[in-house]
Amino acid sequence: MADEVKGFNDKELAELKSNLNEIEKNIGTKMADQTKKAVEDAMKPVSDEVEGLKKFRVEAEEAQKKASEAIDNLSKKANRIIVDADEINFGSQLRKSLEANKDALGNYSKDRKAISFEMKAVGNIGANSNISVSGTPAFAHGGPLSEPGRKPYELRHVRDLGMRMVPLGAGQDTYVIRDGGGEGAPTAVTAGSGKPQSDRDWVKTVVPITKIAHYYKVPEEYLTDIVWMQDEITGVGVEELLSVEDSLMLTATGSSTQFAGLNQSFNSTAFSAPASLALAVNLANNYDVLVAAWTQLRTLKSVATAVVLHPADYAAMILAKEASTGAYLFGAPNQTIPNLFGAPIVPHTAVTSDKYFLGDFSKVRVGVRAGLSVRIFDQDQDDAIKNLVTIVIEERITMAADRADRIIYGDFSSDAAALETA
Repeated sequence: MADEVKGFNDKELAELKSNLNEIEKNIGTKMADQTKKAVEDAMKPVSDEVEGLKKFRVEAEEAQKKASEAIDNLSKKANRIIVDADEINFGSQLRKSLEANKDALGNYSKDRKAISFEMKAVGNIGANSNISVSGTPAFAHGGPLSEPGRKPYELRHVRDLGMRMVPLGAGQDTYVIRDGGGEGAPTAVTAGSGKPQSDRDWVKTVVPITKIAHYYKVPEEYLTDIVWMQDEITGVGVEELLSVEDSLMLTATGSSTQFAGLNQSFNSTAFSAPASLALAVNLANNYDVLVAAWTQLRTLKSVATAVVLHPADYAAMILAKEASTGAYLFGAPNQTIPNLFGAPIVPHTAVTSDKYFLGDFSKVRVGVRAGLSVRIFDQDQDDAIKNLVTIVIEERITMAADRADRIIYGDFSSDAAALETA
């Protein structure tokens, strides 16, 4: 047979071809399966990692949700709010506190739970503080008086003169350490020569912490009016307390329970006419007095960051005119803001008329043991039967300058006489 292959007939050849086709098919299928398995094995770690990331994301989202819910619940249950200290404006802090406790205020007649807000120290926390505590508080620079566009006559409280606010932890002593003098001094030293010794006498003085507080009563129905509450607490309660704080900072007599004001010898130096100016200034006026006090301060190696005086004395300086022309010495009040070599002159009612303070107020530290707080409750006297609530506003602070020669305290009339030509 012509078509026969050697050793195979047609039938056997056909079976052989069929078997060969089946083998090729099986081999291809097996190789495909093996390839698929190899790819799957290679991709499995990647797939597992992707699944793990998906699972992690789901768990993280659930944890975040639970944390947010927990924080919300704590905020709702809390009856004390610590307000963000970054906002210097007390009114905005108070409004946030009132808004945060809006429900508690509205339901006060039902729940009868005391409500308390603590305002963090409004002002700046100063570096290199010499009011110290038995620990190491954190400090930062800053001050409302130095804010861009701030006009000196807009300043409302003495603490805003650039004083440094220092937080004081509970149970910590509050003290000021001052240089009481000493012996020796630095000098130029040649190569190989010995260095001179300087000895200093450091004096540590404990500064008492003073509580400033008051309270008043309002009908409990008023608690639901947030706008009224903000105006009432800020305008009446807080401003009256800070007004007392202003007076204490300037004129308080020191005692075992009361810090000394800036007019006391512990915190300031009395005016003394510099030798070059004593009885040497013709027609000496209040501005001449300030220049002489500035000279005294610079001689003591301090600088002036501000001058504080009574508004009446401030106005008299602004309205001062030349006798011959009637021209303002300082320039028209609507054009010129009086200053002393760049240091702002600040009018303030807490200063006694005819008195003044001049110096570096950034070296005055205000220690805050308990920040200004507002508490509302009805467990006082007959509040419950009269539907009244008692609003208590208080703070615990202390104050001291790091040295007495940082501030010059004087009297315009007597100091002008010390300058007037004989």
